[in-house]
Amino acid sequence: MRQFEKPSDQNRYESLRASLMMLCFGFGVLAFLIVIGRSEWFHLRPASGTAAAMANAGTHSGANAQAKAGALPGEDGVEIR
Repeated sequence: MRQFEKPSDQNRYESLRASLMMLCFGFGVLAFLIVIGRSEWFHLRPASGTAAAMANAGTHSGANAQAKAGALPGEDGVEIR
């Protein structure tokens, strides 16, 4: 540990350290309050246009909504070549 020549140096060091710790605690509390107030910032979103299109296609019913789930090609009587 650091040796101090005068007691006043040690008091200044401890005062500065306590002030910095309180400042960090205040920033932490501020960050916490911002986060709980803005929870929509943390929703996962697609990173690209392609990913957005794929996510959109998977969640919305399109022209293939009438198709059977798990139907194999050729089961509807159409010959596959």
